[in-house]
Amino acid sequence: MTEDSAGSNAEQLAHGRPAVERWLSWSGLVPLPAFLILHLCRELQLGFATDVSDVLRSAPGVGATITTWLLVWLPLSVHAALGAWFLATRRQLSPIRGGDVPALPRRLSRVTGALALAFLVYHARSYGLLVWLDQADARDAGFRLTAELSSTRFGVPLIGGAYLLGLLTTVTHAGLAVHRALLAEGLAATPARRRVSARACAAFGALSFCIGAAAVIRVATGVLLR
Repeated sequence: MTEDSAGSNAEQLAHGRPAVERWLSWSGLVPLPAFLILHLCRELQLGFATDVSDVLRSAPGVGATITTWLLVWLPLSVHAALGAWFLATRRQLSPIRGGDVPALPRRLSRVTGALALAFLVYHARSYGLLVWLDQADARDAGFRLTAELSSTRFGVPLIGGAYLLGLLTTVTHAGLAVHRALLAEGLAATPARRRVSARACAAFGALSFCIGAAAVIRVATGVLLR
């Protein structure tokens, strides 16, 4: 059997998986990596700001708001709700033909998924939700984030450390979940494709963490606008 025929058979079998599992896969397969890339790059610009005007952010327009909700928050909300349902019901995902990922990465994906959800809810509540409820100005988000990350307790930037931990759990979940989703959808059916997928997802997670950590550490250590 050739690699192409093996991949075709795997895709056909993937289409037969329960709809709830396919919704879980596709609702996070594209939006989460796209969200991480765009959001972290934006925060990296804040981390290397040298002038107060660079921290002041323009209020998002109607088009940008609608696009963000449709392409990011709506699918991520579906993904988070389905993931929480799987955790609450302890339902196991269907095994993947050709060999699933090891049990430890699957458990790690679930744990980091729960922690990432808590982190994203906290971050969205502290910034996006407050703006949506007219309790904060979107233009001040950069200043509020700078004040929060650079704050200390007993001389230790605890919130900055919590953000690093939240970032680590989010990118870990993204890398593991995207790799397994590609396997489950039959898009990495052959051993060669599996290796490429695993390495690409690991590299994506590491790069995302480095970008986010660079911004968080720079702000938390007081380098910004010193």
